[in-house]
Amino acid sequence: MRSAVLLCLVLTCGSLSTALQANDFYQIPIPADAREFARLDSKMPAVLSFFSQQTETALRDYYVQQLGEPVSEQTLYGRQHLYFSVNNNQVRILISSQNDWRQVDIMVQN
Repeated sequence: MRSAVLLCLVLTCGSLSTALQANDFYQIPIPADAREFARLDSKMPAVLSFFSQQTETALRDYYVQQLGEPVSEQTLYGRQHLYFSVNNNQVRILISSQNDWRQVDIMVQN
C-alpha cells in the first residue's frame, strides 16, 4: 500500500512538473486554453506560438494582469504588439485574429 501511494505521488508530481514547464515559457505565463503549435526555445531569441479562443482584449488583459503594464504597445496591420521586460529579457507578444481563433506569438530576447 505504501509503495502504491508513493508511486501515485511521484506520478502526480511528475505530471505537475511537466504541466508547469509547458506553461512556463521563459517565465511568461500561457493561458489555460492555449493550443501550442510552434516552439523554438533552444537559443535566443526564443519563440512560442499558440492559438486561443479568447478575444484579443481578453488576451491583452491577461498579459497585463500577469506581467504588468507593457513598456510599449502598438497596433500594426491589425495585430497588437505588446512589449514587456521580464527578468531582464525583452518580451514581445503579438496578438492577431485567425478566423474564430486568436494567434499569439511570444518572442523572448536578451
